[in-house]
Amino acid sequence: MRLPLLALAMAASAAASAAERSPVIFPPQSIPLRFDHGQHLSGGADCLTCHDRARKSTRASDWNLPAHPECEACHDLKKEKCSTCHPGFDQTARAAPERIAFPTANLVFDHQVHVGKKVPCARCHEGVEKVQLASVQQLPKMVTCLGCHDGSTAPSSCTTCHLREPSGRLQLTFAQGPLRPISGNPFGVEHGPRFEFNHSALASTQRSTCLSCHAERECQKCHDGMSKPLPVHPNDWISLHPLQARGQMMRCESCHRFQSFCLACHQRSGVTNEAASVQPALTHKVHGDREVWTGLDIQGQRVAMGGGHHAFQAARDIRSCMSCHREETCLKCHAQSQPADVLRTIEGRAANPHPAGFAAACRRLASINDRACSRCHDTAYLTAQGCL
Repeated sequence: MRLPLLALAMAASAAASAAERSPVIFPPQSIPLRFDHGQHLSGGADCLTCHDRARKSTRASDWNLPAHPECEACHDLKKEKCSTCHPGFDQTARAAPERIAFPTANLVFDHQVHVGKKVPCARCHEGVEKVQLASVQQLPKMVTCLGCHDGSTAPSSCTTCHLREPSGRLQLTFAQGPLRPISGNPFGVEHGPRFEFNHSALASTQRSTCLSCHAERECQKCHDGMSKPLPVHPNDWISLHPLQARGQMMRCESCHRFQSFCLACHQRSGVTNEAASVQPALTHKVHGDREVWTGLDIQGQRVAMGGGHHAFQAARDIRSCMSCHREETCLKCHAQSQPADVLRTIEGRAANPHPAGFAAACRRLASINDRACSRCHDTAYLTAQGCL
């Protein structure tokens, strides 16, 4: 039996490595029998003596194990005691021995094809000649299957052997549990602890492998959704996040929105100048010792603004400003109530936010997005200026 190459690095989370058998692929068996493979093989029998049905088997669900007719070719069952093969069975106490249970492997498999290609039975059922009663441990391991299913000797597509959904993706849910990439798999797609933090490299380089199991909507659920899974962040992340948020702002923004998430939380926690609990005299100390908020002297006259002025900071990194401030913060200064035909009625200190020569660029900016303009200017004014 040979498994396909790509996403065949699949097994239950209970599997230890690629050298183990997945209890999802090969469900647990119950074999209340006494048997010795080594004894039969040393006595002259071969695999097909007892498993002749495998020659024509085309499905994993086919029954390829010997029953009484195969045994009677060599054994006189009328003279043998039932307990010879069924240990503990007492005919006087029970009508029939305990039944064996060989659940169907969750695979697509064709013995007939493999027999036709003269693949030795022992290649897939390794070690069977050394054991008495064969079990799941004598079924093929993934690393064995990959020896042939390399895309050259045998097909390497996932669905060559793995069951699939009507959508064409692999079936991941079974009665025995979910199917997951195993530990130490040769394709580097192990879904171990904290995989949500390091899956991006695999998703960008092995996207086709990911899509063999996952639909695009699963990605969008986290990347575009408003609700994120809690395991993304470790415990006490609220206390730990400031340094990461400052150094990896773009990464934070892939999930969180400043205005609707960060600022709302900072307001509730009292760590932003918009919070009612913060005293006005203390609000700007987060920006350093220099006063960066005014371009006016004590007589109200406009003066030259140095590099520490907030205009330079806002132009350089407006995103950081937005983590604490809303547009209303800006309008407290950058708005006025007169004349009404030019500006909306917004009370402010009438500080002009536009740099020198801004009029030459305002039409282009307004044509791209006039939302910022309309915070202060009404439609009539913008139309008269040729911005709309």
